[in-house]
Amino acid sequence: MTNQLNFEPKPRWILSVRDLPEARERARYQVTGADGQAAEVVLDKRKRQVVDALLSGELYCASTVRIGDIIFRLKEDNGLHAETKALANGRKYYTLQGKVQFLGPVSKEGAC
Repeated sequence: MTNQLNFEPKPRWILSVRDLPEARERARYQVTGADGQAAEVVLDKRKRQVVDALLSGELYCASTVRIGDIIFRLKEDNGLHAETKALANGRKYYTLQGKVQFLGPVSKEGAC
């Protein structure tokens, strides 16, 4: 008899906006794609919350509509790719592709 272990990922559940990180102000990120190209992007509001949450690990959303649009906008607007994967039971979750590094907050324009 062979002992097989199933190390299926355990994505973090996002049941409401309260489960996302609180920070919504502008911040810079360095994104390195699979092709090795690096770019700096500035994110704020919900995009920043979703990326910060993805940086801590995979995310499962009770309704993929909640963050699915943000995942799409991150790809289209910012070149930041999140992959949709599925668990054995068919539930879909998101994980970041490539390398994403938080560089720090962006000061408000015109502020001293």
